[in-house]
Amino acid sequence: MTATSVNCALSYADVQRLLADPSSEARIATVSKLVADLEGGGLAGPEKAIATDILHRLAMDAEAAVREAVAWQIHNSPLLTGSLAARLARDIGRVAFPVLRNAPHLTDELLLQVIADRDAEKQLAIAGRPEVSPRVADAIVDTDNVTVIVRLLRNDGATIRDATLQRTLDRYGTLGAVNEAMAGRSGLSLAVIERLIAYVSEEIRSRLVERHRLSPVLVAGIVGRGREAATMLLLKPLADSTADLEAMVRHLDRDGRLSPSLMLRALCAGELDLFTIGLGVRAGVPVETARLLVWDDGPLGLRAVFEKAGFPQALLPPFRVAIEVAKRMGYDGHDAGREDYQVAVLARVFQECCAIEERMVDDLLLQLFDQKSEEVIERAMERAGMPFHPVRAAH
Repeated sequence: MTATSVNCALSYADVQRLLADPSSEARIATVSKLVADLEGGGLAGPEKAIATDILHRLAMDAEAAVREAVAWQIHNSPLLTGSLAARLARDIGRVAFPVLRNAPHLTDELLLQVIADRDAEKQLAIAGRPEVSPRVADAIVDTDNVTVIVRLLRNDGATIRDATLQRTLDRYGTLGAVNEAMAGRSGLSLAVIERLIAYVSEEIRSRLVERHRLSPVLVAGIVGRGREAATMLLLKPLADSTADLEAMVRHLDRDGRLSPSLMLRALCAGELDLFTIGLGVRAGVPVETARLLVWDDGPLGLRAVFEKAGFPQALLPPFRVAIEVAKRMGYDGHDAGREDYQVAVLARVFQECCAIEERMVDDLLLQLFDQKSEEVIERAMERAGMPFHPVRAAH
């Protein structure tokens, strides 16, 4: 490279100064001149080869500040070859950031490797890329770094599967930063919106209703179902103490929350004590009396308790079927055999009640799968002769 190169911004004097002054500042000043030369197209043959070699050497400089200057200068430049991009992407966070955030054509394999390194600064850069694939989005959610996950959710260029969004809600839905970021995404499916509504504030809920043109009646129902699912989780630790469970059930009754749907959830989840105590409290009869009536082999006991509880008689069939399954299996409400019972009861209830032409029964059945694992749902649907095909993440 000589001073006679007309379009060459890096002069012979610059090279001499670089040799005489090996400071990082001098090398950083050299980077911008090299990039200008190479991108300007004025170099060819040996001169271009020498300039390219110098640039690559500076990309491996011992000083992080020099490598960072190279990364910022070429992150969106054709000078950034695949090998150079991979090298810079595996560097420390401040060097890798501009490449990971902006450089096109980085492979998912490279990005997944970088995410696995558990460097939060690099993960944040990837979460904000102009385009993020579903595979990479899955890996970002699995970092369990809320700041990075929020950045991903706010990125309109990120393609995130419904299953990934629902998994995010399962883990972090109660965090305002997460549910607000998700609520701001466009193109949310109704299934995700239904889950999301239960977590967000009234203000954000109103925005979701307006943006997605949802019925306020539908939203009110979704919120109620979400509250019931959460109630089931809160009551579960009390299941071993009848006194504590009864006290909590009476509190729910005073709040008007001992609904038929909560009772059927409890029954089909295997929380038999919760179901029996809840029905007795709602009916205003002693727990032992309710137990005798509910689990009596005759047809009139459950009907009588339902009537005293003020539950619609039209809802009796799914309760009867579930109670019959528990009796037939000898299931007593404990953890042993719980999953097999859930599978069996969900399958039987759907088999025998899904054809009932009663709106209240339909609404009740639609809520039964909340808080059930995908495996339980799939086994129950197969047993009922209605195959379940969940969206599975690609491996």
